Amino acid sequence: MQLVNLNIAIIDENKTNVEILSKMLQSLGVFNVFTFNHPQQFVDEVETQQFDMLFLDHNIDQLHNHYDMISDLIFADKLLPTTRLIYLAPENTSFDYTCEYPFHSTQMLIRPFNTAQISEQLKLHVLQITEFKTAYHFISQKHYKRALLHLKNLRNRNYPNYLKKSRNQLLVNLLQQLGQYSIAKKLLVPLAKKHIHWASWSLFHVNYELKELDKCKQFLASPLIQKVYPVRVFYWQIYLSWQTGKRDIATEQVLAFELDKMSPMMLRLSLMTLHANNETNALENLFNRTQTIRSDNIDYQNFIACLRARTMILSALFEQTDIHISNAKQSLIGVQKTMQATQPTEFSTLMVALMTLDGNNSVAKGKLYQLAQHGSDDPIQIILQAYLYHHLGEHQDAFECIYTAHQLINRQLKNCQHVLAGLMHKIIFEHMYHDSSSRARAYEKLGQRVYASGEYKNAVKIYGHALNAGVNSNEIKSRLEECIHLSGITDHFYQTQMDTVTA
Repeated sequence: MQLVNLNIAIIDENKTNVEILSKMLQSLGVFNVFTFNHPQQFVDEVETQQFDMLFLDHNIDQLHNHYDMISDLIFADKLLPTTRLIYLAPENTSFDYTCEYPFHSTQMLIRPFNTAQISEQLKLHVLQITEFKTAYHFISQKHYKRALLHLKNLRNRNYPNYLKKSRNQLLVNLLQQLGQYSIAKKLLVPLAKKHIHWASWSLFHVNYELKELDKCKQFLASPLIQKVYPVRVFYWQIYLSWQTGKRDIATEQVLAFELDKMSPMMLRLSLMTLHANNETNALENLFNRTQTIRSDNIDYQNFIACLRARTMILSALFEQTDIHISNAKQSLIGVQKTMQATQPTEFSTLMVALMTLDGNNSVAKGKLYQLAQHGSDDPIQIILQAYLYHHLGEHQDAFECIYTAHQLINRQLKNCQHVLAGLMHKIIFEHMYHDSSSRARAYEKLGQRVYASGEYKNAVKIYGHALNAGVNSNEIKSRLEECIHLSGITDHFYQTQMDTVTA
């Protein structure tokens, strides 16, 4: 691969920034440069055009930010594993992407940058793609074991530090994809001891998969990690607090974080956390403060109003009192035009919720079935539909939605979106299956579906949840051992320490 053959996209609303970077690239002999002033323009283009490198403005706190866009595209398999992501920031930022993307290389450049820095990024990218071409081919085909074996054969190569880092990152992520967490841990521990940040975060993810949650909490409590990575610490502490039954810690995280530095996804997670913890006053206060801070941004104001409508309707579904139902109706009326224009499917789902609350079940069922026929890849939307089916007495359809949402969440990147969807799934699951016996049966049923689809690594976790929830079945234990073998998981944690596996 030569520089002249690279397809490069620049995504930035600032036209001056786009012009400067375009000229730099052209001076380096790169002429296949595509520029986009709005994320949606790029999303439309990527349907038919693949790019080797993306230069993106770092705008995580904006309503339509590039980080969420990239997460959605990777989740939907719209970007090649070889696509390199370079975020451009006005100052050094604590936000780090390395451990959230399975295979995409990332870099942060601080403005103002120069031509030499851009040239270095281009050359490093070409070198990496050329050297690991075979491994990337296997990864694109999802032949992770073959990719791993190929990269292991390259471990004795005398690479420069840059390529060593890239190779090690690929090795670790492949080991995690294959469920070989203990091997990944052996590779990561010496790197983490050297305070290499990507390795430290990768070790955190491995410990999470091994359910060594105390080590995860110790890592997040480190003053250095809290200072350098406040965003990632924020959402992971919320998730861990729920998994360990210490939900008050999640509330503390939300109340302590600086509101003006919250991304839209973080705000959604914060609202869901307070709502689930029944922190009514704190929830209302958060809505009001956010509206004040974003008072000059009409789009953000509409976004907040839609979030309030979702919350009101969820409250009415959980506690069907006259005041909750009245508030839900008023809030949805207030955002009707906005949601119909920007989020028509979600608006239709919320309307079905109101029909259900009014007892208009026959019409609600018909509308819900129509929505289901169109399909969705948003797990939060599907989880809400599951709860509506549950209210309407359509328990098999409710279970199908729970299953679909679980599969989608399992594919998501391990970021704030994943935590929000996972928390929503957990809340609705607990409301639908509120006693231990029904919850255990639901896990058992989920395990059977995942097993039948050949997703043995996922089935190991689900069967573990079933046993932990109270299913005393030799058949389930036998199926668990079979899935451990078929998945290639080398760690027998789920088999030997089921008492510590949490839902």
